Amino acid sequence: MSAEFLLEIKSLAHKNNVPIMQDATSEFIFSFIKKHNVKSVLEIGTAVGYSAIQFALVDESVKVTTIEIDIDRTIQAIKNVEKCGLKSRIKIINNDALACDINEKFDLIFIDAAKAQYEKFFEKFKANLNPKGAIISDNLLFHGIVENQNLTKSYSTKKLVRKIKRYVNFLKENIEFTTEFYKTGDGISVSKFKTDYSNFISEENFLEEKEYFKIFKIDQKCLLKLFDENVSKEFALMDFRNSQFAYNQNISKFMPCDFLKISGCFGIVFQNDDEKFPSRILNEFDKNIFSDKFTLLHEKLLSLNAESLASYKELLLFILGGNSKENSSVIRKLKKLPEGNFFCQGNFCPENILIDENKNLFASNFLLSCKGPKEFDIARTFYILSKTNSEKSILKSEDYLIKMEIDKESLLPFIEVFNEFENSFYDIF
Repeated sequence: MSAEFLLEIKSLAHKNNVPIMQDATSEFIFSFIKKHNVKSVLEIGTAVGYSAIQFALVDESVKVTTIEIDIDRTIQAIKNVEKCGLKSRIKIINNDALACDINEKFDLIFIDAAKAQYEKFFEKFKANLNPKGAIISDNLLFHGIVENQNLTKSYSTKKLVRKIKRYVNFLKENIEFTTEFYKTGDGISVSKFKTDYSNFISEENFLEEKEYFKIFKIDQKCLLKLFDENVSKEFALMDFRNSQFAYNQNISKFMPCDFLKISGCFGIVFQNDDEKFPSRILNEFDKNIFSDKFTLLHEKLLSLNAESLASYKELLLFILGGNSKENSSVIRKLKKLPEGNFFCQGNFCPENILIDENKNLFASNFLLSCKGPKEFDIARTFYILSKTNSEKSILKSEDYLIKMEIDKESLLPFIEVFNEFENSFYDIF
């Protein structure tokens, strides 16, 4: 088969407004097939067979099964495949992919059909993926509109873009697959089954235990934060998203790179920027030096805009279990409190501070992070410190307020709410 015929297929597709792979995407997938020794491909969205033909031409051992819902495109694809002499290696199915049951396993699954159905395609066909295989999804940038919706005024296009964004988040937060994203072509993702981290859950790898999670060392740069089995997916995901925000704002040393589930427990894999892990050893600090650095770090956090995070009122209502008659009193008080878009760590206290070898402080544990007025987070820190005040405390609550230059009176409305929420904070898990 001549290269001229492929160009002819491509030209006719463009002429008839039939979407086909961009050249950069083609090159990416060809390289992937060669590098990973792919022998079997399942394609969702045949169009006129342009991509299926190219996959089969990478190597004579490659076989392709491809599904197309449109009958006219299917007929044209069959003609193109036969003309290329690839009928024995390319199987074309005319059907709705979501209604199509396939029993075979594949080294590569390529999703390039109706964008609004990507998540359903992924969920349906993940069972057809070989253990070391990959699912590649195309068009995740959608002509750049996903990153800049101002490029279109079409309501339907904006609606589609929102669905693509939801699919991207679905991939990022998937507990079964790890996904890498590339800006190649029109945006590509490569999803593979997650690494089995269960072997790292051992006494040998154990680092520390907190109230609702344990930390295990994976290697020199990676940690596994494994939540207790009674921590819900919603809370674990909240920690994952908030940790992403914190890392992107350069206020955390750890990059959350994987969200997973092991033996019924949700977990997050973090990668450390440095060779050495920060520690929680505070007793080496002079109390005055620590309090200065502590308040400076808190002021830095409180200067950040956290408009994308949930509000502190939403968070507290969620912890409380929503609106109910028995909660009506505290909810009324909560509603009277001011709004704000500042970053609130939610549990900013010495126990959630990490120290590197140069004695720089970093925040950790972003489960309860949210947006709100600065007074909310200052009041929260004061409240936590006041519960743990003792002669041995590295920072006392009253000293903290002096350092922050804020009057306790202005925090009382928040503290009053915290008092009513106290049991809920301990029962949320």
